[in-house]
Amino acid sequence: MTSVSFSDTLPLPSRYLIELANSGALNEISNSPGAVRQHIQRDGLVKDGITRKAIFFAIYQTGRYGPQNGFRICLIHQGFKINVEDEAIAIAEAQITQGLSEFITLGAAPAPIQDP
Repeated sequence: MTSVSFSDTLPLPSRYLIELANSGALNEISNSPGAVRQHIQRDGLVKDGITRKAIFFAIYQTGRYGPQNGFRICLIHQGFKINVEDEAIAIAEAQITQGLSEFITLGAAPAPIQDP
């Protein structure tokens, strides 16, 4: 078992994101044109062009075998407007160079829930 704490002043080492991307625990989506949008529409419970739940997945370069050759981990927040955010989706589907380790978020993060 491994445990690591992180905060704004103590960032998460990149090796943990690499391990997550390569673990097989995340859906792996090719960055071919339209693939990310299709995945968001299918898994984000999209209604009226807005995601109804958050989704988390890894994007890899088309033509390579999975994220071990470079990846972009992607978090889509609930409320992401898929029909409006074409530029954000284009960034998610952009070329992934060999060895890239990137984390992107699309949409606005929800407000934190206060502890009672």
